Amino acid sequence: MHRFWKSLHSKLRYQDHVLSVEHKTYSFSKINREMPFTVVNTSDWVVVIPETIEKKFVLVKQFRVGTTSVTLEFPGGAVSAGEEPKTAAVRELEEETGLIPGKLNYLGIINPNPAFMSNRCFAYSATGCRYDGNMNLDMFEDIEVEEYRQSQFDEMVKAGKITHSIVLAAYSLHLLNSA
Repeated sequence: MHRFWKSLHSKLRYQDHVLSVEHKTYSFSKINREMPFTVVNTSDWVVVIPETIEKKFVLVKQFRVGTTSVTLEFPGGAVSAGEEPKTAAVRELEEETGLIPGKLNYLGIINPNPAFMSNRCFAYSATGCRYDGNMNLDMFEDIEVEEYRQSQFDEMVKAGKITHSIVLAAYSLHLLNSA
């Protein structure tokens, strides 16, 4: 399959402090045609499924500009340049919730949307979490921290109250790693 695709050239179309947009032109030899494809480049991300010592999941509620809605998510964020994903996971967990994990477990990699995004998202679970850290929100973060039993979380997913694709993918990895 890959042998039919050939990269011809790339042109940067937009760049800011969060992302860049490129048009990457490829030829597709199966039909002897070429076409520019839009690719969004961002930093890699992390997502953490935190569980308190009382066995409750910790989620963050926040406003999301893209959907102009308030979402309920597991904590996470961008991996800084030169930072290891595991370090970013611990940092983001503390910054967004004030939690320090007892143990951090790697769950796997999620490609948020490989059709047009180049980044990866590293998923972790954190067990034995305690509120021993300090929240340190970014300038435009407005977060409420909430706790739910796993059964409550499952019901919210079934009811369509949790729809963030990375949260759902990370939870799938969590369930597979817990089985």
